[in-house]
Amino acid sequence: MFQVSKLSLKNVGDKEIYPGKLGENGGANPQGESFGFTNYYMTRNGEPFIPVVGEFHFSRFSYLHWEEELLKMKAGGIHIVATYVFWNFHEEEEGIFVWGGRRNLRHFIDLCAKLDFPLILRIGPFCHGEVRNGGIPDWVLSKPIEIRSNDPDYLKLARKLYREIAVQMKGSLYQDGGPVIAVQLENEFMHAGAPNDAWGYKTGKFLSSGTGGTAHLAELRRIAEDAGIRPLFFTATAWGGAAVPEEGFLPMLAGYAYTSWIPAQPPSTEFLYRDLHDTPAEPVHFDVPEYPVAYCEMAGGMQVSYNVRPYVPENSIEAMTLVKLASGSNLLGYYMYHGGSNPVGKKGYLNEQFLPKITYDYQSPLGEFGRVGASYDRIRAISIFLQSFGSILAPMKTILPEGQSTIDPTDTETLRWCVRHHNGSGFVFLNNFQDQVNLTSRKIRIELETVKGHVAFPAEGELELPGGIGLMLPFNLELHGVSLVSATTPLLTEIETDNEKTIFFYAHEGMAPEYVVSKTNLTDVHAGEGILTDRGSYYVIQPSVNKLDSVHFRTTDGRNVRFVTLSREEAQKAYTFELWGQKTLVISDCPVIFNQHQLVCTSMGVSRFDVSLYPAPAHDLQTKNANSIPCQKEESTFFATYTLELPEYTPDVLVTKPAEKSALLQFAGEWPSHVHDVWLEVDYEGDVAEAFLNGRLITDHVYYGKTWSIGLKEFYTQLESSTLHLSITPQRRGTVHTFVNQAQIERFEGVEIAEFHRIEAIPQYQVALYPVKTSAAVEHSPVPLS
Repeated sequence: MFQVSKLSLKNVGDKEIYPGKLGENGGANPQGESFGFTNYYMTRNGEPFIPVVGEFHFSRFSYLHWEEELLKMKAGGIHIVATYVFWNFHEEEEGIFVWGGRRNLRHFIDLCAKLDFPLILRIGPFCHGEVRNGGIPDWVLSKPIEIRSNDPDYLKLARKLYREIAVQMKGSLYQDGGPVIAVQLENEFMHAGAPNDAWGYKTGKFLSSGTGGTAHLAELRRIAEDAGIRPLFFTATAWGGAAVPEEGFLPMLAGYAYTSWIPAQPPSTEFLYRDLHDTPAEPVHFDVPEYPVAYCEMAGGMQVSYNVRPYVPENSIEAMTLVKLASGSNLLGYYMYHGGSNPVGKKGYLNEQFLPKITYDYQSPLGEFGRVGASYDRIRAISIFLQSFGSILAPMKTILPEGQSTIDPTDTETLRWCVRHHNGSGFVFLNNFQDQVNLTSRKIRIELETVKGHVAFPAEGELELPGGIGLMLPFNLELHGVSLVSATTPLLTEIETDNEKTIFFYAHEGMAPEYVVSKTNLTDVHAGEGILTDRGSYYVIQPSVNKLDSVHFRTTDGRNVRFVTLSREEAQKAYTFELWGQKTLVISDCPVIFNQHQLVCTSMGVSRFDVSLYPAPAHDLQTKNANSIPCQKEESTFFATYTLELPEYTPDVLVTKPAEKSALLQFAGEWPSHVHDVWLEVDYEGDVAEAFLNGRLITDHVYYGKTWSIGLKEFYTQLESSTLHLSITPQRRGTVHTFVNQAQIERFEGVEIAEFHRIEAIPQYQVALYPVKTSAAVEHSPVPLS
């Protein structure tokens, strides 16, 4: 048997949309491009806009590689970058500001401008971000002042900090032609404080969560604006009952299902649907209907701590994103989107207690040293959808079927679903993922009554919903003259060529793909290798899942429209770029970016891989590096596929183990030009692991059962003349007895485990594709990526 879920949308009105509290905020740059607000969504150039924001802390990454990482974020579908400016990273010693190297805020801003990346700066003074004292320098805590308050002496320090930041920001505001669109003042104000790591006597001591409410934030705003920091709008973290000024601030929310601060955490409510624009997930201090629902800290992973060591599966991030979209969020911000490494201070390490000294990998889509994680693909597929169809989704209202808002997270029986809807059109959202609870596949049927008629998923019979996933299915959408009644395949993107629109969908494994299309406005339909069934006023099409096949429609006004059904695996490999003057869908076996007019392919450990482009480029493509690499091309009706094969390389590394808990690695030889990086993958069992180069700690890792990955390109020039030391602190399994006898004594009974299971050096290959110079229209020489 299958479960039938029904919902009538006939008497459901559309969302009331008006300027709201931020209607007067926004503005244009000198090129005439603009950002603005309604009470329900942001606008870009006057159109509804659902931005995807990615948090990347510049000071936690080598400045030599910022540009490459920003390009990876852009390829991943990020629209806006957010970053903290940690006070104690820049003024660790009173009066001595450091803005060079990885602390070079100005260089980071300029790179965002170069790459046309809007930027949100989170400037404190208090930031948290899992750094020492939440970013408050130790010397501030030695003064007789009340931090996070309107204490005049504290405000003097804030004024000095903001003036220093303003110097670094000069000319960078959006309205002046720069990338900075918004600034966050303070963080979690009147809600949370960070551990006081300057205390030094006892753990569990916390800094103040702040006093003064919105009056303090008003003072910080006045100080910032006096210094010249006048962005289009300010932001404020609004969860936990934090203070939020009424005018000029966008309240931002957070959602974490896996945390490093709650031991034995119960199943989360983050995977349940609700109407966030009507009833927020928790009490807040702002007028919710007057602002768009915006998330600045939706979990892109979680940093492992010494006491709590969560593993965040990639499907959870995809599922949470879709739940937030379904629940009315019209801004998706991932914390972290890109992890990194804490810099080492002059006085010591700058980490927060119980967290690793160096690593802040965060299990994020892009991790420490630029690691590409599986969640990168999950998020990118959603972002690609929003780039093409976000303006359609943004005005749609959340409709909850009865009982959805009261489901218990442990409930494995009730189907979790909801609808976003506008004027009879919309998307059905289904979630079959829950942390700590196994939601298995189920047979379902969804039926909707709309002002445009009856809609069912599927048209007849049942639909198999796989376990552990979330997805959204379109209904009653007008797609360039084709009236799509329903589809059991999510939308991905669309590509326009000379006289044709191609719309890409993808099929989840186990879910039978189906399109129901009205005959209205159609003069001809060809299902390709699929099955076409005439149902009177509409067609039911069961397409083949094949990127080389399509369903072709001819409309009454002469337009040609194609539906192409990709597999989910292909959708996870998909990117969209403006390649050489044409929006192009790229399906690649390895991560790709577009840089200096080149499509740059970077493959981990695999020297042969395919890259498919739709449409085929107007010019032949070639590759170039130290060796001339042949580029094999196979062209079909839709995609041009290039097979790239690079010379294989095996890193020359000698591993010795003077003890079970220690490994010494010696590297020899230069990397070939087509090897972009070499990664160490370390599988071990223990408590905490550390990596030392020339006696300097370069990264560390709290054991949580997953592979430890270390990118080596940052240390390349040091490797040949140095020994890399990997060290494990043993994990104890047994009983510890403590007692006092003139001194505190500890006796352990049991076993200590510290063992390396695998240490492997894996090359990361890189090659670029670019057009052959066949005419004056292509005059760009390739520039290697640093």
